[in-house]
Amino acid sequence: MRTKPSTELTNAAALFPIGTVSEQTGVNSVTLRAWERRYGLIKPHRTPKGHRLYSEHDVERVKQVLVLLEQGIPVSRVRDVLDNRVAPPALRIASSVETDDPWRHYRQQMVRFIHKMDTRLLEQTFNEAVSLYSLELVAKKLLQPLYHDLAQQQQWLSATTADYAFFHEFLCARLSSRYLQHNSRANGKRLLLVNTQATTKHVETLLLANTLSQHGYSVSLLSHYITLEHLPLVLERTAFSALLVLGDAVNLAQLQSLIALYHLPAFVSGSEINSLADQHLHNLPSELAEVSQVLDLVLETAVV
Repeated sequence: MRTKPSTELTNAAALFPIGTVSEQTGVNSVTLRAWERRYGLIKPHRTPKGHRLYSEHDVERVKQVLVLLEQGIPVSRVRDVLDNRVAPPALRIASSVETDDPWRHYRQQMVRFIHKMDTRLLEQTFNEAVSLYSLELVAKKLLQPLYHDLAQQQQWLSATTADYAFFHEFLCARLSSRYLQHNSRANGKRLLLVNTQATTKHVETLLLANTLSQHGYSVSLLSHYITLEHLPLVLERTAFSALLVLGDAVNLAQLQSLIALYHLPAFVSGSEINSLADQHLHNLPSELAEVSQVLDLVLETAVV
């Protein structure tokens, strides 16, 4: 006896494939699958062949997830908030922040302390920001824009080079300390994180190391004058679950050889990867908040 299909599934106008939802929301398909499988945030319908179909309600829920993540709520807590099992955490603003835009306030504070070369007050501002918001959000709204602007400024006004250098050294020291602290407690899968761009991506690499180690991954970091030629000996000595490479001109053929030889998936930032051409080679999301979710999903099913 055939089961009559549900009216919701037969209403094709109300359902969307994953590609359409990705375009509408800006959330890539890998992340959408991770939100479904690992976190139970959305529950799309399935066609008889297993393809996902999303309703208008699913699309709205994805948008709600984005809003909560933007507020600094960890993805692991989003479902409880959406399902009203817990109240959204009040993202309190310190009494010193007398503005509706805390990022503008923090930026003004940091710029003032950078100009004064005041490490103590700069660290106080940094610590306040990361105590109120996730590091991923602080990086996106505050640290990365300011770091980029100082780097650009020194190129046309060399007198300001000291400002950039001071902030660079501060971020490297502070982020290194946080990474080591989180990594000492991490007991998840081992990752090898490699920066092939020397100082130009050092802060970006440290931010990524912080995000991954805080998520529970055990991260081994190589971020100083490293190329792919230096990795075979490292991979011979130690088994890793995945290799992450940051760089603007990664030799993909060489990377594919490492994948085949040492049987591990690789993730690349700065180079566009066609995942259909090599299922073991993946793009790292540009958003820090999405990286751990993508790794979770890929490494759960990785077979190299």
